[in-house]
Amino acid sequence: MSIPTSGPEENTRGAAGTPRPPARQSFPVQAAGAGPEAENRPEDGSTGRKGRLRVREGNAEPKKEKPGASWKSTDDWGVFRAVVIAVGVVIAAIGGYYLITGTAGVAETGGGQVNASLESQFRFFSAMMVGVGAAFVAIAIKFQWANMLWLVCLMVFLGGIGRVLSWAFSGTPHFTMIILMVVELAFPPALLVWHRFILKTSELRREIHHGAGTAGTGSGAGA
Repeated sequence: MSIPTSGPEENTRGAAGTPRPPARQSFPVQAAGAGPEAENRPEDGSTGRKGRLRVREGNAEPKKEKPGASWKSTDDWGVFRAVVIAVGVVIAAIGGYYLITGTAGVAETGGGQVNASLESQFRFFSAMMVGVGAAFVAIAIKFQWANMLWLVCLMVFLGGIGRVLSWAFSGTPHFTMIILMVVELAFPPALLVWHRFILKTSELRREIHHGAGTAGTGSGAGA
């Protein structure tokens, strides 16, 4: 709104003809909050882009990490995955060898008469060994499938149980079969215990990291 100014005659003379001081020139008075910035202000009373307050970095919430994104790059998991790949390669290689050679590749069986049914069954399970080895390698590479590690370790462990039953019912095998039996019975549980240990350690480190970040945020907000 504007304040009206007096006319030229009223500015120089009063009611009795006496001279009056010149009236001050008035200027348009804008209402509070008017102006270009007020025109761009939303109707709900919130401030525009220029009026927004910047959030202090100390008060900002820490970014949430994706599950498994931090511990996958640690040294412990790198060594573990390398061992799992090595185990898968060895199992697949042994299975491939028996798949090609058949029962003739087993110690103390060469030169004898070949049983077609036994040969068929033996080569079938040799192919299964190749599949188990490939499963170990796939789990190590695509580690989102880490829960499947328990299944393939159980398969290897049951294979060791089968060797124990064979020893009990059919007699003592070649010493290489005994070595394989010990490895098949001992290594899968050890691998699973190692996996569980690294998993718990990684979770503990993550909790400590988040706790330190929360403490730093609280101290920044208190300051």
